[in-house]
Amino acid sequence: MADTTTATAATPAAPAAPAFDPKGKNFLQRLDAFIADVKSTYKLTITRDSGRTVAWEQKMHICHMFLYNKFETTTPKNVDPAGRTIAWSHLSDAKVIWATVPFTEILRTSKDGLPTKDAKTATGWQKDLEPDKDATEKQAKKLLVDEKIGDSGQAMVAAGLKPCGEPCGCGAGRSKHLEDLAADLRDLDTLKGNLTTAKAGDLDSYLAKFGLNRPLKDHPKSPEEWHVEAIP
Repeated sequence: MADTTTATAATPAAPAAPAFDPKGKNFLQRLDAFIADVKSTYKLTITRDSGRTVAWEQKMHICHMFLYNKFETTTPKNVDPAGRTIAWSHLSDAKVIWATVPFTEILRTSKDGLPTKDAKTATGWQKDLEPDKDATEKQAKKLLVDEKIGDSGQAMVAAGLKPCGEPCGCGAGRSKHLEDLAADLRDLDTLKGNLTTAKAGDLDSYLAKFGLNRPLKDHPKSPEEWHVEAIP
């Protein structure tokens, strides 16, 4: 008797998805594609910085420019005679009107209180409520560390305002983070390990497939291995 069993045809494999083409894509589209590919390929969720505002960025920028100023070609309008940072005489001047950021966010008295202006003149401070340099430095460092600024709080932070306003008034450009042109990514070290295990090349080559790079990773004064931008 003839065999009437019908052979079941094998289901053809689904065609592979085309490789991502960054050409014509903006930064956020490239970043989203990179993060999605990492999750799909390595089961790893890469997170990015979020919640930046003009006021937050400017506050961090003032702290950085008062304590460190690691920008190579940028200095505040009023420079400390001993270096490249904001002069304490200017930062603590009651006559200076701060832009966007209240002075009470950063300035502190010797007893770690809030400085208070003289209500009669508004050009000076109340007695025993004047800003104290040491206490203000401590507060500025705490803000940078608590807000997880890289390099233990010492990484460069661009201005939130364009142009940068008082009490800094430097020529630094507005942060690319606020323009959706840059992001700080977390868990890149874990991804590096995954790439090494899979013998899949290095992180920068992986990023380049999505039109991304890390332009600050080899910065001589303030390297940022986590900072990512679009390749021009």
